[in-house]
Amino acid sequence: MKKKITLDMSIIAYEILKQVYSGELTSTEGRIKIAIESGMNKNSVQILLNIFLSMMKGEVYTRTFNNDTNRFLFESIRKDYGETYFRKALSAAKKHTQYYSTLGKGNLRGLEEIIEELE
Repeated sequence: MKKKITLDMSIIAYEILKQVYSGELTSTEGRIKIAIESGMNKNSVQILLNIFLSMMKGEVYTRTFNNDTNRFLFESIRKDYGETYFRKALSAAKKHTQYYSTLGKGNLRGLEEIIEELE
């Protein structure tokens, strides 16, 4: 049975994602710590780490995550890293929605609405 990823889990994970991004922890150390402290499974942790790092670079990512977490990431990146990184995160998410629309699985309307609202 798949375990729902809660906002609380994502909040715990985010503090560790920042440590990976700053180089305080390796990617592997961060993944293990997130899994232990948040209760997220290792696949979800890997997806979240990839999304966060892609957002920080403004690069497309290919896996989806829940919209509560997406909104939290945008708001937290803006608060912790400033407007430039916030814009990169929105750009990455836009690229992600464009990528996803090519898969024939529909679109990510919820994420698109969050991006439109925050722009």
